[in-house]
Amino acid sequence: MNLEKFVAIGGLPGIHKIVASRANGLIIEDQHEHRTRFVPVRGHQFTPLSTVGIYVETDNDTLPLGDVWQRMLDQIEAHPLPPQSAASPEFRAYFDAVLPEHDRDRVHINDIKKCLKWFSFMLDKGLFAEIATAEKAAETPAETPEAELVVAEKNTEKNTENTTETAE
Repeated sequence: MNLEKFVAIGGLPGIHKIVASRANGLIIEDQHEHRTRFVPVRGHQFTPLSTVGIYVETDNDTLPLGDVWQRMLDQIEAHPLPPQSAASPEFRAYFDAVLPEHDRDRVHINDIKKCLKWFSFMLDKGLFAEIATAEKAAETPAETPEAELVVAEKNTEKNTENTTETAE
């Protein structure tokens, strides 16, 4: 799951999509108000979701947030999300079921709550479907018909021949 275009911004609720970047801030698409706006660097802290990971007890030490969310999406029928008002043991039990190799010493309940809050926000706003369609579009190669390339090569050969004939 590619999360490079998504960012969490300190002081603003939810997850935002990066439209463009400027030297003094970001132009984002606000998912709450469905409008684009400029957010200055001076007043806000940006956390790109592609840089966030969950500590795991494997050789890699961390698992990217996109991989964690993909596991959560794959298991959403078997393991529904706990409500935000649930007790801490419920959050830990959910994370144990979905990501059993997470490091229980370094992954705190607040980290789990934030991960689940961001996940439910993106699920409610349909952003996972948007990511999936963007990944499918990136996977399908751009259609460059071979015939057009051959015709272009023949045209350049003819132009070269015509140039040599006129020069003689």
